[in-house]
Amino acid sequence: MKTIAFKAMISQNWHILLLPFLGIIFLISAIKVVNFWEFQNSDFFTFWLSGRLTSLGQNPYNEQIWIAGHHQFGATWIPNATFIYPLPISLLFIPLGLLPLYQAFIIWDILSQFMIISSIALLLKSNSNMSVKHFILPLFAGVILFRPTILTLINGQLSGMLLFLIACIIYFWEKGKWGQGAVLLAVLALKPNLGIPLIMLLSIYVVQQKQIKPLIAGIASGLLLLFAGLVQNPNWIVEFWNSGNAKLSQTFGFSPTIWGASAIFCNYSLNCTIGYGVFVGLLFLIGYLYLLVRKQKILSPELVVSLAVVITLLLTPYIWPYDQLLLVVPIVTITMKLARDGYRYLPVSLIFLEVDIFALILLGINTKIQMEISNVAIPILIFILFVWYLVKNRPVSQVIGAD
Repeated sequence: MKTIAFKAMISQNWHILLLPFLGIIFLISAIKVVNFWEFQNSDFFTFWLSGRLTSLGQNPYNEQIWIAGHHQFGATWIPNATFIYPLPISLLFIPLGLLPLYQAFIIWDILSQFMIISSIALLLKSNSNMSVKHFILPLFAGVILFRPTILTLINGQLSGMLLFLIACIIYFWEKGKWGQGAVLLAVLALKPNLGIPLIMLLSIYVVQQKQIKPLIAGIASGLLLLFAGLVQNPNWIVEFWNSGNAKLSQTFGFSPTIWGASAIFCNYSLNCTIGYGVFVGLLFLIGYLYLLVRKQKILSPELVVSLAVVITLLLTPYIWPYDQLLLVVPIVTITMKLARDGYRYLPVSLIFLEVDIFALILLGINTKIQMEISNVAIPILIFILFVWYLVKNRPVSQVIGAD
């Protein structure tokens, strides 16, 4: 009897017992990643320095303080004259900012790896009504080999955290816990170029589902973040707006979005780029709204969030390839939906790996043209796959409860 009870305990808690093993692997991986290049000259340094300065009561939007911080800690790469993110992010990074940069980067990389893996686990758990064990290996292999995953870890970016937040939102909404999901939705605004479009697209869906109280809770969560920054610096919104505009003016038309594609098509004529970008962007928005209306009864939260992620990555004016880590959400979702509908295992299980290969092919193109714009083909391809699935297969909706 003791043996049976022990086996039952192992079966139920295997994921908890796996944590120390994963921790060791992630630690070794993080050390190798951080040692890969000069860690002072990484994107993570931006977040770490903001936390460091904020802990000392200094303003990261002050150009002199910001540049002096780079010199003080040995950073020779200064991509921005000031901090370009919302001030609440600096509050989030105060604990890491109190640590030496090297150790802080390792900890953040470990956390990022846990958040990425946990995101896939949550997405699979949202499909608990079907057997997912046969897809665990190809999906995890797919995310490990995904170029945005590698770039996220090397650069120390926020993409792993955003991915985890989105996976949590899907998990809560699939369970009918709209309030919890809406509160987390507001947190996505910490990276406005991605978070604001996502919040807008998904707020339409929340209203459509008549979840007004959860939406109010989400607004309150956003106001709380805003207030936290105002307590630290009453002028931070204006300073952030100015720094963000300066960054956008430097990078507009060079990102792997419809704006970058339009810029190439228009030979970087600004008026032409904006014109074509607005036209194509409206087509995607109309397509999203059309699907919400026409497929309202058959769209589950994970499908809607996945579509919103893809469209956001196409419409936002400023992203880089590491931001496309969020495509893990639609890739896992479409894989599990096709599996549920009885499509053959081998072609379905290889979808993520095929995207990995496609991303490497695009990397070769990017290397030749010295730009990352061709990466826009990845979210376009996934969007087409989703539209095909929704039109052809008419998935069965899940009954979603209210808070």
